[in-house]
Amino acid sequence: MQVLRTSVRTGPRGFIRNPLPVLQPAQWRNRKSFRNPKFPARRSGARNILSIILLTTGGILCTYVSGTYLWMFAEQKKLLHDFKSQKAASDALTKLSIPRIAMQVVVVEGTSSHSLLLGPGHMTGTAIPGSTGNAVIAGHRDTFFRHVHNLHNGDDIYIVRSGKEFHYVVVRKKVVRPTDLSVLRSSNQGELTLITCYPTHVIGPAPQRLIIVAKLAGS
Repeated sequence: MQVLRTSVRTGPRGFIRNPLPVLQPAQWRNRKSFRNPKFPARRSGARNILSIILLTTGGILCTYVSGTYLWMFAEQKKLLHDFKSQKAASDALTKLSIPRIAMQVVVVEGTSSHSLLLGPGHMTGTAIPGSTGNAVIAGHRDTFFRHVHNLHNGDDIYIVRSGKEFHYVVVRKKVVRPTDLSVLRSSNQGELTLITCYPTHVIGPAPQRLIIVAKLAGS
């Protein structure tokens, strides 16, 4: 700010003119003089290129993930349609229903990466769902089994296979290490074991496994 000089003048009646100083903003200096020599202008071009590369990479990844999820749920929708159109009897499709979490999905055979993209997978070598023994079904925590952690003891689980419905009741819920294979043990009763990664909302590979054990009602 520049303060202009003031002058005091008195008129014929003794009034004082311009008694206060007049403030006038100073002229702005050249902005170029404020540039930090440690950050030359040529570096801004490199930063712009890096920003474009990161944004492009992020866009490609988001598009890939979104496309994968859309394809996955579209394939599951086709399986549900096949199940409802009476193809389940010939193809031996299995539907898993859990009212508490409003889940209805068709279970695929096998737990390979491709199989688990289509739906929860029945682990090969374990009992057939609805029969005597321990039937193990695995699913991803961020897709079809994303709400399984909300189950509690006493909740109902239904398996429909070959026109028959089997009613299971949750009896146990626990967290184990990935190396704990006791959850795959055989049983002389009708059991259903659901497996998914845990913690549910962790970013990156989950270090543990969530196990839901249910028993066939009346067994």
